Amino acid sequence: MLVRFKRLHPDAVVPFKTYPEDFCYDVVATSEEEIAPNVWKYGIGLAFEIEGKPDDDVLVSEFGVEMHRFPKSREYRNRDYIVSLDLRPRSSIYKTGMVLSNAVGTVDDLYRGEVSAIFYHVFTEMPRYRVGDRIGQIKLGFTLPIEFEEVDELGRTLRGDGGYGSTGR
Repeated sequence: MLVRFKRLHPDAVVPFKTYPEDFCYDVVATSEEEIAPNVWKYGIGLAFEIEGKPDDDVLVSEFGVEMHRFPKSREYRNRDYIVSLDLRPRSSIYKTGMVLSNAVGTVDDLYRGEVSAIFYHVFTEMPRYRVGDRIGQIKLGFTLPIEFEEVDELGRTLRGDGGYGSTGR
């Protein structure tokens, strides 16, 4: 997949991998703003546009799911799949005392504004991110259409409705 980008800040850094085998691409903060007490918004100075390769008719995922390319349209209906960029925290976030506010952020493919992330600085005695720091990672994501059907009963499983520690471990 081709992902086009537009620099919105002169210091913006193109997302990168430290090692070729890395799963995600690191993103770097170009701005920081405290938007509430101990709540920080970081911009990466980039906007994105996701495109399939011009000659791709069909993409096949690593799970063997065949996904037909959707027509270029500003509407989602009649698409076989929808792509996005997912923004997630880096594994080293524990060193900052910060938490990404929405755990994983989704940058929809029709969004053209600056990508940013909001973090809670929950352990204020620990350092927080600064401009120039790698603040997160992005990866390409996709979703298939979901059809919801209401039923009176769901199928039975061994686990059933046990959740939140129900295994006792």
